[in-house]
Amino acid sequence: MKVQTSHAARRFAAVAIAFAAAVAAHTSCATPGDGEASAAKAPSALPVIPQPTEWKPSQGECDLAKAMIDVKISEDSGLGDEGYTISIAPGVVNVVAGGKTGVVWAHQTIMQLGTAANRGVAPFGTNALARTTPILIPCGVIRDVPKYKVRGFMMDVGRMYHSMDFLRDLARTMSYYKMNTLHIHLNDNEIVKASEAQTADWSKKYAAFRMECETYPELTAKDGSYTKKEFREFMIFCKAIGITVVPEFDVPAHSLAFTRVRPDFASKKYGADHLDLDKSEEILAWLKPLFAEYLTGEEPAFIGPFMHVGTDEYNKKEAEKFRAFTDSMLKMVAGFGYKPCAWGALSHAKGSTRVIAGRDITMDIWHNPYYQPAEALKAGYTIVSIPDGLVYLVPFAGYYYDYLNCRSLYENWEPRKVAGYTVPDEYLGQLAGGKFALWNDKLGRKKDGSAYTEADNWDRIHPALQTLSQKFWRGDDGKLPWKEFAAIADGMNEPAGVKSTHKTKLLK
Repeated sequence: MKVQTSHAARRFAAVAIAFAAAVAAHTSCATPGDGEASAAKAPSALPVIPQPTEWKPSQGECDLAKAMIDVKISEDSGLGDEGYTISIAPGVVNVVAGGKTGVVWAHQTIMQLGTAANRGVAPFGTNALARTTPILIPCGVIRDVPKYKVRGFMMDVGRMYHSMDFLRDLARTMSYYKMNTLHIHLNDNEIVKASEAQTADWSKKYAAFRMECETYPELTAKDGSYTKKEFREFMIFCKAIGITVVPEFDVPAHSLAFTRVRPDFASKKYGADHLDLDKSEEILAWLKPLFAEYLTGEEPAFIGPFMHVGTDEYNKKEAEKFRAFTDSMLKMVAGFGYKPCAWGALSHAKGSTRVIAGRDITMDIWHNPYYQPAEALKAGYTIVSIPDGLVYLVPFAGYYYDYLNCRSLYENWEPRKVAGYTVPDEYLGQLAGGKFALWNDKLGRKKDGSAYTEADNWDRIHPALQTLSQKFWRGDDGKLPWKEFAAIADGMNEPAGVKSTHKTKLLK
């Protein structure tokens, strides 16, 4: 297989040449016409996830191992940064992408087609076996443009540390399925009932902040953390494969890790996992250099463009103080040149204190009573749909979902449906997309006290990732019957280079 790139595409040559590198050890260069197969009937659905926006089959097959692939970036193609077309003919594959990310997604589609054609002998891109047989993919034209801009997953590493190897496997697999947003929840603590908050022995409750910290070194968790250097490198790696990482420091609730360092900031009314908003001015002055450590400098640990500040589940009796604190946090992040994100909570914290709003601020709508999506949209925010009653994984907890109901999500949901609210046409421009989440509320422990592992979480994430990648890419448009989609998904394994493996299948 030979790859040619246009001048524009060479700016992203590292991804473009991956087409060739995938089978480089066993490929001979070809000219158009080599590998031409007899006129085979092209399939109506392709063995890829998500299914493309348009697939127009034609007669014949292309031997991917010998084909010449031409990759071009055309910013005036009308495809947008993520869109692409793939024209497949005997001996030649022409890729036109609207931007750099479209090249990545076209690459993943071709990798999936090649892996399916290889019939499971080894992942396409594996050089362990000499290729003595052709890799035949159907001829036709793919046009693919996502319906939703944000297609994401949130991982709670605050309550359970996950290795950088796991996060890189997660990112590679997300990219394989064209999921483009990885939200990482970097601090949290053991859950204590509100009725027990004042009497709890908080010194015995688990809390962690997962980043190396020079500003307040004692803040960094002893049982697992990330250096600033490796997290920056991880974000750069993710960007190269089409993924934006959204780091989150959660305040003013979920903040036991912070009050361990500053016990004078702990709320006496609501528990030590709540910052005392009567001391907001002093707390904000303490938080600003902490955030600055990761958001400033020539090579910041968090490369942007987003930074999440949490702001959920604070007692609504303090609504006005909470709103003022939220306003200050959003402005702080914006002042560092980043786009702020937050968990929507301004209906729960109803009040008169103004909170800054605008399209550059994203509210995650996770529970409508906390922030009614209609109110968030009217206020002018960009929103992301992440309804807890549908897309929250909480392993071994006995509430929310141990495994998501993938069939129901596939057949009945898409991000426009924010729980019981459907985003009206006039506000669709403010709906960025959707996410699902995995929360480690149980701190990595099953009900019998034994540990659960990264592998247990991976097994829960993978089938949901396959299903929701389809819903986030195309919504309800043109979806296959569930059994046909699930059969395609169940025939796909993790991409080449991913060590994590899943056991759960969609068709049980």
